[in-house]
Amino acid sequence: MLLPVERRHEILSVVQEKKGATCAELCERFGVSPGTIRNDLEALERMGAIKRTHGGAVLPDFMLMQGKAMRFKEREVINAPIKNRIGETAARLVQPGESVFIDGSTSSFFVAKHLRDLENITVVTNAERVVLELGKEDHIRIICTGGLLRKENMSYVGETAEKRIKDEFFTDKMFFSCYGISREFGIFDATESEAGVKRAMFASTKNRILLCDSTKFDKIGFPKLTEFKTVNMLVTDRAPAPQWQEFFRKNQIEVLIAE
Repeated sequence: MLLPVERRHEILSVVQEKKGATCAELCERFGVSPGTIRNDLEALERMGAIKRTHGGAVLPDFMLMQGKAMRFKEREVINAPIKNRIGETAARLVQPGESVFIDGSTSSFFVAKHLRDLENITVVTNAERVVLELGKEDHIRIICTGGLLRKENMSYVGETAEKRIKDEFFTDKMFFSCYGISREFGIFDATESEAGVKRAMFASTKNRILLCDSTKFDKIGFPKLTEFKTVNMLVTDRAPAPQWQEFFRKNQIEVLIAE
C-alpha cells in the first residue's frame, strides 16, 4: 500500500502523462476508495498541480500552454529587480580561478551580468545570452556547450549538449533556476529539454546552487527536474516561511537571502 504522499505523486504522473484522469480510473489503478481519491485531488489542486473537474482532474491551463513558452526577452522583464538582486548575491559566491556552470534561465543570466569583474574564471554555459554578455571580457574564459538551439530561450539543448557536459567538464559550482519547488514533490522545470541539460550539469559539479525567487515556492510544473538532495544552496529574495526553513534545515540546504 502506497503512502498518501507516494500515491499523490503517482496520481500527478498519471494526470501529466494523459493530460487528465477520472476518479473511477484512479480508484481502480490505486485500489482505494473514491473518497480517498477526492482527498488526494483536493490536496493536489491546492498546490496548483491539477485542476479538478466533475468526476476527475486535468492539467491546469498554464501546463497545457507550456509548449508555447515565453521567449527569453518576455521572461527577462518578469521580476527583473528581484532576479537582479538574487543574481548579484549569487555571483559573490564565485571566487577567482573557479569554474562554473550557468544554465539557460533568466535568473542565471543575472548571475552572469555580475561576474564581469572576476579574474581568471571559467564559465561553461548552454546559454547564448551568457556567451554574448561575458564574451568580450578578456579575463573570463567562456565555453559554450553547443547542441540544438532552442530559439525561444536562445539556449542549446539535446543529446549533444548533455553528452559534452558529462564527458568534458567538471566545475566548482553550478547556478540554475527552476519553474517551481514543492516540499512534497521536489523541484520542477518548464521544459524537458532544459531539464536534461541541467541534470547533466548536476552530475558534473561540486556545488549546486538553486536560484529561486519567492513566487516559485509551493509551485508545481512539468517535468520534474530533481529532488532536493541534489541542491547544496538556495538563493532567494526573502526569508522562506517557517515550514520551508525547517525543511531546508532537515535537508542540509543552506539558504542565502539576497540583499
